[in-house]
Amino acid sequence: MNDDYFIEAISPWLHGDDGPIRARLTLAIRQAVSGGQLPQGFRFPAERTIAKALHVSRPTVSAVIDDLRNSGLVTSRQGSGTWVSGPGRHNGPQVPFVEMIQAVGNIDLASATPPDAGLLPPMRVSTADLLMAEPANGLSPMGLWTLRQAVALRTARFVPHTTADNVIITSGAHQALAMVVATLAARGSPILLENTTYGGLVDIIQANGCHPIGVTRDANGVVPDVLHDLLVRHKPSLTILVSSVHSPTGTVSPPSRCEEIARILVDAQTQVVLDETYADLEFAPSGRPLSTFLGEQAIRIGSLSKTLWTGLRTGWITADREICSTIVRRRWQQFDLGPSIASQLFAVQLLDGFDDRIASRCHDLRDRAGWFINALTQAFPEWKPTPVDGGLATWIELPGDGVTYANEAGIRGVAVLPGSACRADHADTPHIRICFDRPIDLLQTALERLTQ
Repeated sequence: MNDDYFIEAISPWLHGDDGPIRARLTLAIRQAVSGGQLPQGFRFPAERTIAKALHVSRPTVSAVIDDLRNSGLVTSRQGSGTWVSGPGRHNGPQVPFVEMIQAVGNIDLASATPPDAGLLPPMRVSTADLLMAEPANGLSPMGLWTLRQAVALRTARFVPHTTADNVIITSGAHQALAMVVATLAARGSPILLENTTYGGLVDIIQANGCHPIGVTRDANGVVPDVLHDLLVRHKPSLTILVSSVHSPTGTVSPPSRCEEIARILVDAQTQVVLDETYADLEFAPSGRPLSTFLGEQAIRIGSLSKTLWTGLRTGWITADREICSTIVRRRWQQFDLGPSIASQLFAVQLLDGFDDRIASRCHDLRDRAGWFINALTQAFPEWKPTPVDGGLATWIELPGDGVTYANEAGIRGVAVLPGSACRADHADTPHIRICFDRPIDLLQTALERLTQ
């Protein structure tokens, strides 16, 4: 392996402008190691060679090598150079994402969820309603037909000909993703996902013995050239993208970028999965262009957890009928015998009049996001919040490390999410995520604590 190979191996992750060159180069090397392009024992080119090839200063390269050495990823010896010594420690023992969004005793701005069940209208499920359920014993592995049909009608706006037979009801979007990965990705296989994404997805992929490989994002979303390169290089069994409103950044890709991505994915030998959990919370609806361009080729994940209340634990998968049948068989073997009938009956009621309810909610969220970002930038002028196009949270670039700041915020009684929890490789990043879907008085109290 020569010097050119090293540059070729890390170059897919150097596209875009996601932070300072030192951080980008560090993350690029981490990705190349975790993806197997730079195997254990691989010897780096000389620092001056790397600096010249990448058009960066030699002190920058030296600082990157220091960072990688401190994390345990590489080893250096005078006269022998630098080589890959292992997968690295990153941020120490990996903490499951669900633990990182717990806020016991603190103001919870870490979990991007509705604050409580107050958004739900009056509802009622009686014993008589349960007695009407089919089948009578309540075990329905695909879910109630009435709810599947309601979901299918909404999906058919973007994917014509979707029917109830294309829908599986799940206990939330997290379980839906877990069922798809467990069913369709062989152990040890690579899975493409955005380098910044839903942190729980990374846990799911790793728990199934698969390898998450992050695709670089820029201000407009996934970088097409990088996606193409990684598809050719890794031939992933699954490519999982957060469609419409991106998590955790709250941004929406323009239709032109979505079309570029769709053209690449249509010709790729990979099963595309679109996580549309936040799609209904787009402040200015774009028509879900990526979902529309891909049509029946993609599997879609949806949920009521972000739109109305997480405690409903109602989500869904929409997919080809044969794929649905395969997923249901795996569900019986590994997950459960079907979702709660009572929760599904509540969901049926909620989807009646859903559009008006969501339009009002998006209006309120847009106003709340504007107020919060204004208050945030006044309190912390050096912070750089990403403009919010939808969702429940804002993604903020800090002058320092996200994990360090999240720990400091916790000491002050406020839980925020470090950006590393949303990285495909869990690498350090100068970002945090803060949920603004909270009462204004609670947000004001949180800001007062953070500025102490």
